[in-house]
Amino acid sequence: MTSTDVNVYLKNLSFWNHISDDDKRLIIDKLHLLHYEAGQSVHSGEDECLGALIIRRGILRTFLLSDDGKETTMFRLREGSICILSASCILSAITFDVQIEAETDCDVLLIPSAVFQSLMKNNIYVENFAYRLMTERFSDVISAVERMFFMNLRQRIAVFLIDESVAQRSSTLALTQEQLAKAIGSAREAVSRNLKLLVKDGCIEISRGTINILDKKMLYEIISTEG
Repeated sequence: MTSTDVNVYLKNLSFWNHISDDDKRLIIDKLHLLHYEAGQSVHSGEDECLGALIIRRGILRTFLLSDDGKETTMFRLREGSICILSASCILSAITFDVQIEAETDCDVLLIPSAVFQSLMKNNIYVENFAYRLMTERFSDVISAVERMFFMNLRQRIAVFLIDESVAQRSSTLALTQEQLAKAIGSAREAVSRNLKLLVKDGCIEISRGTINILDKKMLYEIISTEG
């Protein structure tokens, strides 16, 4: 990765033009390029605090893990997004263990926690950036909780497929049933049964590693009419 590529990502940070040249050099000097394989753990509450992650390629999934091994996905982040919960140790408002894994193969830029903490302490723009991001992510968490409590599984699948279609800019989604189940916090078997019903209704078709949306209008009707 060239210095030009790095600068493109860094200049998109809202605080970049509000920090000193020395701080810019500090970030560039300490920046790490990391690669994670699909399914690899990126951060656990028990791990050393990483820092802020800028996603260059792939999808990161952030979730909570119960004592009995059940997972609840909070949100997923794609290329160009910034993961701040991987620096949870320097954010006083976060008092729970956050799990982050690579849903797909991922390349990320890491601003180490010590560097990011120093910037937050000395620059109000960096601090505001961090807490604004955290607020946005908790908004995503609330949306996920609302869907979990107030929508049935069929509706949650429909919402996810529509959102994923927007994110991938395609009606043919690069998505496995296992990924879908993890993303909406349900058992794979239950998701598979509901997908088969959607196939039978002519709403979607499924092939290996992909789900093709045939009737998006029907998905919207499922969301709005089922209770």
